[in-house]
Amino acid sequence: MRSQSVISFVFVVLCSACVDRITIDTGTVSTYPVVIDGFISDQPGPYTIQVTKAYDIESKLSTKAPVSLRKLTISDNAGTVEVMTEVSQGVYKTSAAGIKGTIGRAYKIRIELLDGRIYESIPDTLTLAGTVDKVYFDFKSEVTTSGANQYGFDVLFNSTSGEKTNFHFLWKFTGTFQSTTNPELHDEPCGQSRCPKPPPCSGYIYTAGALQYVRACACCTCWYNIFNDEPIVSDGQFVDGGVFRGVKASYVPITQWTFMYKVHAQVDQMSLSPRAYEFWKGVKAQKSATASLFQPVTGKIVSNFTQISGPTAPIEGLFYSTAITSNSVFITQQDIPIKNIIPAVEIPFQDNCTSLFPNATTTKPSYWVD
Repeated sequence: MRSQSVISFVFVVLCSACVDRITIDTGTVSTYPVVIDGFISDQPGPYTIQVTKAYDIESKLSTKAPVSLRKLTISDNAGTVEVMTEVSQGVYKTSAAGIKGTIGRAYKIRIELLDGRIYESIPDTLTLAGTVDKVYFDFKSEVTTSGANQYGFDVLFNSTSGEKTNFHFLWKFTGTFQSTTNPELHDEPCGQSRCPKPPPCSGYIYTAGALQYVRACACCTCWYNIFNDEPIVSDGQFVDGGVFRGVKASYVPITQWTFMYKVHAQVDQMSLSPRAYEFWKGVKAQKSATASLFQPVTGKIVSNFTQISGPTAPIEGLFYSTAITSNSVFITQQDIPIKNIIPAVEIPFQDNCTSLFPNATTTKPSYWVD
C-alpha cells in the first residue's frame, strides 16, 4: 500500500500547483518587499487577496510569511469602495454582500502597511470572458523509459473570445476525483506488535478484541482536486474570429485512485487586460524555463503597483480584474478503451481519507453526480 500511496501522492503534488500561487524572489533588501496575490471577478464574492513577504531563495534564513496590514481597500471607477477584512494573518476578504465585479468597470486596491508604506494597483478593467464551448479528452498510452506502460487522458478544450479585439485569456484546469479509504483498519504500535486503533471518524471502535460499528464513517470518502502545474495563456492559439481549438488543459493519469470512480474535468476561461496578460505570460515563461537545461531564468515579472508613500521597497505580484466562464466533462471508467488497466488497490489506505492526498474534502461537490 505504501508504495502505491507514495506514487500517487507524488503525482498529485506535482499537479496541485494552482496557478494563483505566486512565489517571487526579490533578493535581500533592508525593508522587506511584499507579494500580492488576488483578483476580483464577475462571479459572486467574497474575493480573497493574500499578502506575504517576498524572500531571498538563496538564503536559508528566509521564509515566506504572511503579512498583516494597517488597511486594505478595494474600489472601482464608479465610486464603490470596500475595506477588506483580515480573516487570518495576511489573508483578506470582501464581504459576501460587498463589492462585485462588473464588466467594463476598472478596479484597484490600496495597501497600507504598518511601517507607513502605501501602494496602489494600477486600475484594471474587467473585460468579457467569452465561452468555453467544449471540454473533451483524448486517451494516451505511452511506454516509459523503464519499459512500463503508462495510461492517461489529455484534457483539451475549444473556446471563443468574448470580444473580437481582445484575445487575452488565462485558463485554469481543475480535476476532481473521488476515492474511498478504510480508516477502520488503522493500527498503531502496541508492545511487540500492532493494535487496532480506528480514528473516531471511521465509525468503528475496537472493543473486546473486535471492531464494532457504531456510526456512519465520516472520513472514508473524499474528493480531491488537481490543477494545471503552470499557467495556460492564450499565446497564439486563436484561430479566425477569436476561436481557440484543441488547447491542452492538463493530463490525468489512470491510477488506482484517480479512476476508483471517475474524474470531473473543468476548464475556467478568465479574461485578462493587456497588463495582466503580460504578467501571466511572464510567469509561464519563467516556469517553462526552469524545466529546460539550456534556458536560464532571466528577466523580471512586472507587477501593476505603484508606491504612494513610505520607505522605498519593492512590491510584487498582481491584482487584476477578470470575467470567468466555465465548462466541464466527466471522464468515466467506461471511457478507457483498454479494459482492466486500472491498477487494483491491493492494500487499503488505513487512515483518514483527507490524509491520502492534498486538496481533499469530505464534502461532496455540488456538481458531482454518483
